[in-house]
Order: sequence, then C-alpha cells, then structure tokens
Amino acid sequence: MSKVSTEILFDKFEVIKLLKKDDNTCVYLADHIYLGKKIILKTLNIENLSDKSILERFKREAKILAGLEHPNLIKVLDFGMFRNFFYISFEFFESKNLREIMNRNDLLLDQKLSLFRQILYALNYSHQNKIIHRDIKPENILVNANFELKIADFGLALILNENNLTNSSSILGTPSYMAPEQIRGEKVLQTDLFSAGIVAFELFFGVNPFIGENINETLNNILNFKEEIIFADTKNMPENIVESLKLLLKKNIRDRANAASSVLKILGDDSELLKINKISPQKNKKKSTIIILAFVFSSILVIFGLILLKNSHQKSQVSLNNNQQNSFKKQINLSDSLPAITDQKIKTIHVKKEAIAKLKTDLKVDNLKSKAEIFDNGQLSVECFPWANVFVDDKLIDQTPINSYSLTRGKHIITLENPNFPAYSQNITIVSNNQTSIKLNFNNLVGYLSCQIYPWGKVYINEVYKGTTPLQKPIPLLPGKYVVTVRNPNFDEYSKKIQISAKETLNININLENTK
Repeated sequence: MSKVSTEILFDKFEVIKLLKKDDNTCVYLADHIYLGKKIILKTLNIENLSDKSILERFKREAKILAGLEHPNLIKVLDFGMFRNFFYISFEFFESKNLREIMNRNDLLLDQKLSLFRQILYALNYSHQNKIIHRDIKPENILVNANFELKIADFGLALILNENNLTNSSSILGTPSYMAPEQIRGEKVLQTDLFSAGIVAFELFFGVNPFIGENINETLNNILNFKEEIIFADTKNMPENIVESLKLLLKKNIRDRANAASSVLKILGDDSELLKINKISPQKNKKKSTIIILAFVFSSILVIFGLILLKNSHQKSQVSLNNNQQNSFKKQINLSDSLPAITDQKIKTIHVKKEAIAKLKTDLKVDNLKSKAEIFDNGQLSVECFPWANVFVDDKLIDQTPINSYSLTRGKHIITLENPNFPAYSQNITIVSNNQTSIKLNFNNLVGYLSCQIYPWGKVYINEVYKGTTPLQKPIPLLPGKYVVTVRNPNFDEYSKKIQISAKETLNININLENTK
C-alpha cells in the first residue's frame, strides 16, 4: 500500500490494524470516518496485476453481497475505485472463525445445532437469490461470543446462469470441502449443501470424513465414498441430525436435498428466517433510494424549522452559523449508500485531523488486544526443494524459502505447489510465540506413472485430465491408490486401479483395440 497514506486510506478509512497481506491484497481493521464505525477493509492493488480475473472476482464479490441482506451473511457497507486500488468495506463482526470455535472442543449439542441452523438459513437465502458460494468451510464461517453466525468471503461465489469468468471445467474451492460435482467442474446450488454437510459433520462428530493424507486422496475419497461407512457410528447422535446430514451428503445431486429449507424442516425449524423473501438488487436499490430521499427531505425540513425557530426566538435559541450548516449538509450527502463500481477516480474529500479525532471519540483501540485472541500469533518457516508456492488455508502467502511468516494460533492446512509435481498438503498446529518448520523434498515424495496407449488416448487420474498420449514424460503422483481412465471416442472407456509408491515408476501398456 505504498501509493496511499499509511494512516488514512482512500480519504475515508483510518487503519487500526493490518490483518492479512499478500502480493496484491490487504485486509485491515479500520475506522470508517464518515459512518463512525469500525469496519473490515479489503483492498486490491490493480497496478501490475498479473491475473486480471482477480479484479473481476473482487467486483463480483462486492456486487453479490451488496444485493444480499441477511443476519447470517456478512454485509458490504461500501466499495469503489481509488487511483490504483479497488476496495470493499465490510461490517466489523467481532468473532472467530468456526475452525477456532470447533478446536476448543467445548460446544454443547444445542450450540452446535444452533450454528448448523444458521448456516442453513444463510444458504437458503443466498440460493433463493441464485447465488452459489462455492467455498463453504469453517474458515469462512464467523461466530461471535453469543454464537451468532455469519458466512463471509464470497470471492469465489457466482450467480447461477450468469456468464462467468471461470471456465466450466475449472475447479475452484477448498478440496476437503468440495462436492463430487464441484470436483468435476459442474455448477449447481446443491454444491454448497454438500459442503455445508461436511462442515456440519465435522461440527457434530469432530472429524472431516473425507480427509486423506494428501489432496489427491481427499478428492478420491469424496468421489468414491460409501454412505454406510461414513455413517457407521451415529448411535449417540439425535436421529433428526443424522437424517439431515445424510440428506446433505448424498453423492448424487438427484438424491441430495434440493434446498436448505428442506433440511431445516427435518430439524423441526419453522423460523421466521426461512420466510425472508428473495430480494432482487433492483428492488434493494429502489428501496435504498426511497430511504435516502426520505432522509434528505426530512433533514431539509429540520433545517428549515431551525431557521424559522432562529428568526422567532433569537435570544433564546442557538443560531446555526454557515460552517455548521455546511458540515451538516456534508453529513447528509455522505449517507450510508453504496456507490456504483466505476473505474473513474472518485472525488477526494480532504479530512482534517480535528474532524477525525471528533468522529473517533468512542474508539477504544487499547481494548482490541485483550478482545481479539486471533492476533496471538506464532511463526511458520518453510524450506522446499526444488521450490514451491506456499498456501495457508488455500491462500497464497509466498514462495519458498520462507524464513518467518506470522500465523494465528491453532490448526492450519499448509499446501506446497510446484507445477512439475503434485501438490502436497500438511496439517499443522501453530502455537503462540513459537515457530513451526516444514522441510520438504518433492523428489522424495512422489512416484511416477508411465502410460503407453495404443493407438492413443486421453489420460485421466481420478477424473483429472493429465494429457493425451504419447505423453512427453511420466506423470508424478504422490504415493497412494488412484483410478486411471483412458478415453478415445473410437473405443470403449478403459479404467484401471493402480498403486503408486514413492521413488518408483509404474508402467502400464494398454491396447484399446483389445478392450472392445
């Protein structure tokens, strides 16, 4: 953020604390000067942005959340462009993510059930508005001290039936919380319901039933799981909860719940939150416009009344000078309305230090340290040969070597990616004021698959396309079991189960003419 002030950003946000930073984005706890409240500020530096789709995702997230208003969804307050930055300000919801809450292992059954219902309320509403979140996981679910819940991070969300930036075959999301159809690149509302089912299973039983030793094994578990094994031991859980989880965790979308409301009915919930009607962005805009006009009109009447009062009671009333009137009018113009996304520079509003101090009389920065345990950090170091991009909970943080990176205490998923090797994932636990180290040599981890196909074929590993034969080099794979599928439109599909061992090469020779 070197191009803007480190104290006042975009002439209306005063930074309290930097929460997260990567190559192009920053997330701050900040004070919205004109709204007089703490907010979460998310910024994107678009200068030298290598992937232009990131900007479009930012804009889409702002557009989607601006059209949604529900007590279990995080709310957008403001968004726009300022010079080389796109920004979104969100409501400040003092909370921890659901992962941190579950790690405490002290939730009562009623508390778990309440959180489960709130997740379903949020999805029921967003799905009514044809919005698919696509990344439902504990890290994107926020819970406050009163066990009130909000779903956040709509960066991967899309509007159903809209022409999207992402190719239909792309896989977006968090592997261990994906639905089978999401792994295959399909787009349906029930994808969120399957992910919510995994989160709820973990909430009630303390474990994600699909987690494997690596990403490939995890995806394979999701694609090939057997329901009777997943739900083998549920005798101590209420029947309606087990029935709800079974309806969410159906491999085939035709068997899965088609709406969150149907699951809530199994839980015996007729809450008013289910009756919130679908709200279109256009109706919201009209409603907001009417409210703003009414507010401005009433404010004008107040000013007019004060002027009349001044004229009739000059001795007993305090007059409004010109500076006070201008200040009051400025506050009217800066109402809590959402600006349209535009690439034009917004008009700079110069804020005096005295005005900032006056608007921040109720801010208690010192109390944040005692309230927010999420800032009680440890350190992570990573060494990898030959090299790797490092992801923490699916967010890119840096490229190896990493000597010291600050992380919130608790459990995290670390993923190392090098385009010449399969991704490697590892669960770690960060301890406050301690350093956790990871050292990895990709060459010691993988085995290889060499395919000889006659006459030719497209090779898929666990339904992920790897190339068309003849392949230029063997396919590196982490040790484990896989399903190899070969497709050629002139022949029957061929599938074979294989076992890969570290540092070894498995050769398979297939004559498709013999498979008819």
